[in-house]
Amino acid sequence: MKISKVWFDETNLYIVLTSGHTIGNPLDWFARLKNATSEQRNRYEIGPLGDSIHWEELDEDLSLESFFDFKRELNYAKI
Repeated sequence: MKISKVWFDETNLYIVLTSGHTIGNPLDWFARLKNATSEQRNRYEIGPLGDSIHWEELDEDLSLESFFDFKRELNYAKI
């Protein structure tokens, strides 16, 4: 399972996996992303193994694992 796409709406960060699943988590979980402009959010790189996302300008890194933080409620996009 790898990250194939990243996108945002007004309140959530979404990732699309190579399995075809889309997972969304609230931007409230990620303060640097929440406070960033949409242009800054969209300047990301998916890691070489497909299991992380990096925002150089924001000094933010998220692992695929962080989208499955079972201490928080998961939000599955219905697309």
